[in-house]
Amino acid sequence: MPNKSMRILIADEHPMQLLQLEKMLNGMGYYRIAPVESFEDLQRLVQGALLPFNLLVGNIDLANHVGVDLERFCRVNTQIQHALLYQSQHLKVPAIPNSQREAVNLSLPKVPDNETMQTFMSIIDAPKVIGQLPDVSVRVSHPGYPPRRMGFAQSVFSRQS
Repeated sequence: MPNKSMRILIADEHPMQLLQLEKMLNGMGYYRIAPVESFEDLQRLVQGALLPFNLLVGNIDLANHVGVDLERFCRVNTQIQHALLYQSQHLKVPAIPNSQREAVNLSLPKVPDNETMQTFMSIIDAPKVIGQLPDVSVRVSHPGYPPRRMGFAQSVFSRQS
């Protein structure tokens, strides 16, 4: 299930590419999307953002026209969490180990297609397991104490001794 609160920026100088990428993301359940057609607009949005963007999907050529390395811009900018960058058309997202998924940045040789976008989104929008509850079916009894009754009232939040 997609995280509907993800903030996504799409940067491409071609309006049809912007529309195609936005529709693709909408079809996956993502709607907090800001499309921009110039590096200046991208820079203004990123620098003025109160909250970081979870993802930038961007055309590398957009920044190259003004002499900026978009990959480096994304790496050093704390307002961009993940980046999916492309140069201009069938792609495969490389496997990324779980240990390296803190900030995922990929550069593709072409515009991402639907399959590529879905694969990338499943990498960066995967549910995080914070912890696991103990197995309540295991009943531990300590010497000298009667076994604890585990019932509906017993929960992680109860402080019974």
